[in-house]
Amino acid sequence: MRQKLRADLGAVRQTELLDRLARKYGKYALVVGVAKRAHDLKERIRSPLERSGGGIVNRAIDEIAEGRVKIRGGEPEQESD
Repeated sequence: MRQKLRADLGAVRQTELLDRLARKYGKYALVVGVAKRAHDLKERIRSPLERSGGGIVNRAIDEIAEGRVKIRGGEPEQESD
């Protein structure tokens, strides 16, 4: 029962995050930016991804949400450190 509640809470947070990002960038630009970043991650990663409850798409969304990757005109741009 607790795991289902945690999963439901995680889904609610993910939905809220996606809604906030869609308002900021626009739905189309967000979808395109996440897809391009996920593709870029897939091409760059040679070792298998660690199972952390997500995968490449969730990692791309997290990077955009954290500001490490910015979307400009539908193109994701990685922040330089």
